[in-house]
Amino acid sequence: MHAQAVTNAVPGDAMPDEIASLHLVHPAERATEPTLAEATSWGDAFLAKPAAGDHIVQFYEDEGFLFDAVAHFAGAGLAAGEPVLIVATQPHRLAFAELLRRNGCRVEEAVASGQLTMLDAQETLLRFMVGNEPDAERFYSVLGEALQNSRAQRSQARVRVFGEMVDLLWRGGNRAAAIRLEELWNELARLHSFTLLCAYSMGNFYMPGEGELFDKVCGRHSHVIPGNERTALRSLEHEVQQRKELEAALRATLRKRSAAAGVILERNEQDAERFRLLVESVKDYAIFMLDVDGRVTSWNIGAERIKGYRANEIIGQHFSRFYPAETAARCAEELEVAARDGRFEDEGWRIRKDGSRFWANVVISRMLGRDGKLIGFAKVTRDLTHRRALDEERIARATLEQALAEQKKTEELREQLIGIVGHDLRSPLSSVIIGAELMLKRGMLHDADAKVTARIARSAERMAKIISQLLDFTRSRLGGGMRVEPRPADLAEICAEVIAEAETTHPDRSLIFEADPDMRGVWDGERLAQVVSNLVGNAIAHGKADGAVSVLLRDQGDSVTLSVHNQGPAIPAEVLPAIFDPFRGQARRASRNSDGLGLGLFICRELVAAHRGEISVQSTDEAGTTFTVRLPRQP
Repeated sequence: MHAQAVTNAVPGDAMPDEIASLHLVHPAERATEPTLAEATSWGDAFLAKPAAGDHIVQFYEDEGFLFDAVAHFAGAGLAAGEPVLIVATQPHRLAFAELLRRNGCRVEEAVASGQLTMLDAQETLLRFMVGNEPDAERFYSVLGEALQNSRAQRSQARVRVFGEMVDLLWRGGNRAAAIRLEELWNELARLHSFTLLCAYSMGNFYMPGEGELFDKVCGRHSHVIPGNERTALRSLEHEVQQRKELEAALRATLRKRSAAAGVILERNEQDAERFRLLVESVKDYAIFMLDVDGRVTSWNIGAERIKGYRANEIIGQHFSRFYPAETAARCAEELEVAARDGRFEDEGWRIRKDGSRFWANVVISRMLGRDGKLIGFAKVTRDLTHRRALDEERIARATLEQALAEQKKTEELREQLIGIVGHDLRSPLSSVIIGAELMLKRGMLHDADAKVTARIARSAERMAKIISQLLDFTRSRLGGGMRVEPRPADLAEICAEVIAEAETTHPDRSLIFEADPDMRGVWDGERLAQVVSNLVGNAIAHGKADGAVSVLLRDQGDSVTLSVHNQGPAIPAEVLPAIFDPFRGQARRASRNSDGLGLGLFICRELVAAHRGEISVQSTDEAGTTFTVRLPRQP
């Protein structure tokens, strides 16, 4: 593949000779005199419809720009029915997938069908690297197999490939391996039909001697797309030239060394201006130099923007100033690793001038003099706070979704268990109750036997009530509250039925019922009948034997109130604050009529709460005891 800029042809605008020297156009194509015009952006038709065999390189400064470019490149391929292969780091794969979803692509379906394949860049590298060099045969095997798998369902289709393995090698300092890998991609294109998009971070082209390597990278591609600025192709040519000038300037400033005083860096006005022009084009990176002790010796506009210090405020200060107090001691270790291994990279919290924190990616590279001795360090810092927040949000969302799914499964199992237990306990009791009632109705029992049978029936009914209360209690405590099924209901009718049953069970007690007109609302009728039954039963059990129990329903507009009153001794002061707590009946066991587990009022409170209502109690010796329930008419 020969290098060619992404252009719109403009007749008569011949490419100048200095552009060819940058390998933006391969020397073999010089005779064709390709024209130079404004470079098309990634969002235009080029990335949407590249030709088969194109080998494109995208330079970028901001990862968000890279995400957009790859999502556009891959999304256009998916929309056209083409197989897409993405070889990237895990954070980038997550970002690409999320952006593809936002752009309307059905990522999961594409992966399931085999149209979209995502591989881990680091793992794929390890499969064909031998030492520090990519092995050609292994590369053909690993990537050839991946391309064949991508085309399994579309044998005649061209595959769109995005790969950042070359960028990983470049970031790791293995420039020669990165360039060799670009050549292997070109050789693989003779065997398979695919379009390849590579990407390099501009922040990694800052070390002395990299101008020629930058040219080689461009020369291994058929098309070169400039970075985020989306300006004319000449801006890329100008940046390459500036980087060459920077290399020359840095060499000039490092050539003079003093054995007595250490390293002395010199820059004349022209060198300083060239350096300033370069770093202003890379505003998203803080690029600065450190001496061998870690003191700042240079400062760029990107560093001022990210860290907040002006050059005159920070030059001469130790770089530990950028670290939180708890990690400042690691600075010496970082310089030691960089001096020993040539490079140190890390991510962590850093401190701005105003005291605010940001999440940073930091690369420290050693700088050696002509004699091979250490003369200082180059440091590049990127602000990744926004990307970290997005990663944390994705992880939190996935964790929450998993927790919700597990919770739903647990609730389903719990409901199944409660249903099985309830059925197995209630069924025998139902048989006992039905059998006893049939024996009593037939009238074939002697008086003594009839009394025993009636006692059996009452005991079985109490046991059934206790089982129902225990199941309700279990659902409330383990299931997050009582479940209700609201539907249109008339509370007056519900109360009338409950009171009629109570009068049948307690013919010796006086029950008074009053209701305002229109007591209709949207409630769970069976559950409210349970509330009324518990409150009326409680009033009968604890009220005066010769006193009346009154049930009043009042219209409150958007809500209704239910009051159940009985005369009798007040609820003890020490019991009243916990009257609605489960098993509170233990404190009132002395009552002659008390039975059950003391769960009735607790269940009343939970059922009222499930209807978004409130329940309260007032109790004095003079006025008696009144339970009041307020219910909204609509859920």
